[in-house]
Amino acid sequence: MSREYWTEVFQPALEVYAAGATPNPDVACNREIKFGKLFERLRSRHKSQEKWWVATGFFQFHTRINLGHYARSAISSRTGQAVLLRSKDPAKDQTFFLSQISQHALSRTLFPLANWTKRELRGHASSYLPHQIAHKPDSQGLCFVSPSKSLTPVPRPQRSQGRHFSDFLREYLPPPEPAIVTLEDGQVVGKHNGIFHVTIGERARLNFSQSQKLKPGEKWYVASKSTSPPSYTIVPGGDHPMLYSKALVARDWRWIDGQDDKDYIGGIVAQIRHRQVPVDCTLQSHGDGNVRVEFEDEKGVYGVTPGQAVAVYLEDRCLGGGIIDRAD
Repeated sequence: MSREYWTEVFQPALEVYAAGATPNPDVACNREIKFGKLFERLRSRHKSQEKWWVATGFFQFHTRINLGHYARSAISSRTGQAVLLRSKDPAKDQTFFLSQISQHALSRTLFPLANWTKRELRGHASSYLPHQIAHKPDSQGLCFVSPSKSLTPVPRPQRSQGRHFSDFLREYLPPPEPAIVTLEDGQVVGKHNGIFHVTIGERARLNFSQSQKLKPGEKWYVASKSTSPPSYTIVPGGDHPMLYSKALVARDWRWIDGQDDKDYIGGIVAQIRHRQVPVDCTLQSHGDGNVRVEFEDEKGVYGVTPGQAVAVYLEDRCLGGGIIDRAD
């Protein structure tokens, strides 16, 4: 499905970068391809059969290894719908990346790794596979940032053979205008050519005279960014108030059970990153697939980044999620 991947995941990711946001292609790939187009094709192929399922399992990718999706599914005794639950291994739990898949796909998916930890699974795999395969490093990062042209649906430019992400973006996006770098008071302190590579909440790796104002060991962090005109604001220290948000608005929201009207009153928590400690929140629908997520943490949540995903949970059950449109 390389063509579908190209049009549904890869090109939209480039468009998000070009718009100054930071996409999450892993969430998009699960939503659009692995649990989207694939299941549409299987449903058409097996339309005369009611009983068919997909089990996520082992595969190799170049020098890395991926052992399937760490998640659980079950059937709700109350609604008869399939529900998505966290896996046994909290460090590898992937429900965040699965938070936008459809009810149809989830109801026909088996997660063989549900009750395994990664350590247990590697030990089990070593009984069946050569040691060098069973103990390869984990697969991580963006799968399409790779020197292999065989997995890329159209030829890549000849000048790049490396994996560095900044080089990768330069191949597919026109050079951005130099971005103006400002402090929180609006003072301009310099320019930077790599606005596509700047993510809210990350370290700002810049050298300029204002660095003399920092305390020993203190660093600059990106608090906001814009492409019109190209600019971003940096603040001193990773605990600066401008790095925290009390709420966000998400678009393209999907509930896993497929129902739009929700009556979840309490006990909801949200995550905007894999492995983030969940934060208590309340939800408010704005209609047209837009949902406002308000965090109950007095300080707010660090590094809310447009283009990234947000997922919400009720205890261990993942309810759904959307794409962050803006932070408040």
